[in-house]
Amino acid sequence: MTVICNATPLINFAAIARLDILQATFDQIAIPQAVYGETTGLGFPGTGFVLQAIASGWLQVRPVATISPTIPAELDDGEREAIALAIEISERRILLDEREARQVAQRLGLQVMGTLGILLLAKNNQTIPQVRPILDRMMNVAQYWVSAALYEQVLQQAGEDI
Repeated sequence: MTVICNATPLINFAAIARLDILQATFDQIAIPQAVYGETTGLGFPGTGFVLQAIASGWLQVRPVATISPTIPAELDDGEREAIALAIEISERRILLDEREARQVAQRLGLQVMGTLGILLLAKNNQTIPQVRPILDRMMNVAQYWVSAALYEQVLQQAGEDI
């Protein structure tokens, strides 16, 4: 299963050295050049993991030919290019966390999943035994923000005690 990915999900998993979860959940992940820049830039501790994933072939950097005017300029470059790439190569699945980008992608007919959905899917696929320890590490190490209500909802969906 190939999927297009924006920077935030990639950063969340790379920051805790768990890109293996993404690899096990999705056979191939494609990222646009802007996302590559965001995830391999100076100061990002997960750069080595991202470069290793690219070298191994399951994470691919793809060029984006054009960005449709239907993708608002207010979104950041990575979000705009990820949505444009999905449309350009007719890949309907995209990994996005930011609300505005998710809304744009859905309006354009894309199937959106975020970091929390990836964790739930990985548990359902038995890639991970529990969501909580991984989500807690993302929140503590990657500074991934999740509201208390959403945290509880995800753990309930995962069948884990709150």
